[in-house]
Amino acid sequence: EYISHPVFGVAVPQSCPNIPSNILNPKDTWDDKDMYDKKAFELAQLFIKNFEKYADKANAEILAAAPKVAINA
Repeated sequence: EYISHPVFGVAVPQSCPNIPSNILNPKDTWDDKDMYDKKAFELAQLFIKNFEKYADKANAEILAAAPKVAINA
């Protein structure tokens, strides 16, 4: 069973044999969950901004896989 990361859309497993479940979700490894959310949002913005120069060459499938955040100016 997987959950979708709310920003990056990647499938995060909820369990994996012989792996502690508390390390499978990156957010669960942070003591400060709000800071994790902030940093994930900032990283997503960097990905989106950097990808702008390639977007006109990407197909719809690639564009649909982009992080799901709005860009702050």
